Amino acid sequence: MDMHGVVGYFIVIGGTALGFLIVVAWTIKSIIASEVTKRYELFRQQLQLEVSQTLDQFRKTMAEEKMVFGTMMDSRSDSLVQLYGLMIDIAKTGRELSRHGLNNLPFAVGTAQSVLASTQEFFGTYQKNGIYFSDEFCAAMDTFLKNREKEMADFAAAVNTRVATPRDEQNVIAQIQKSWSAFEGEMPVAITEMKREFRRLVGGSSKWW
Repeated sequence: MDMHGVVGYFIVIGGTALGFLIVVAWTIKSIIASEVTKRYELFRQQLQLEVSQTLDQFRKTMAEEKMVFGTMMDSRSDSLVQLYGLMIDIAKTGRELSRHGLNNLPFAVGTAQSVLASTQEFFGTYQKNGIYFSDEFCAAMDTFLKNREKEMADFAAAVNTRVATPRDEQNVIAQIQKSWSAFEGEMPVAITEMKREFRRLVGGSSKWW
């Protein structure tokens, strides 16, 4: 075989080998691309599933929190309205003790007992529902109630005082009126705190009608 034949032979062999390598490379590339595509699709599907599950859990959690928050807000507003109503009832009942010239001891004692009962109900309602109120309101109400303990003790002592003479009756009435007057004078403080708590409840409104 002459030189030209040898060269031609190697060219043919080289071309065949090059073609084979190209086919092999293309095949490998196709396999890799296919595998990458499969893995990507699997990853995408898993990611979508995880995102969907996370969103569902988030929506569920938000719905539960909204329900709990709504229930808490309702309980808080109901408790506040109940306290306010009790305070107004105390004021209306006690107003009868502020009359000048009051000389009917049974009436004064009966009215005072009603005030004491309503006051005890107010104390109990606040203590049972204190968890719903803000720290500011609780601090103010705790101070208000603590400062009223002596007045209520004097009130109860006057109601339970035994009388023997008309003069004793007038002294008891005077003591009942004095205790009520001291309590009544501080009631606006509690009412103001209730209004402030209501403004906190509704988001900072500047007025409460």
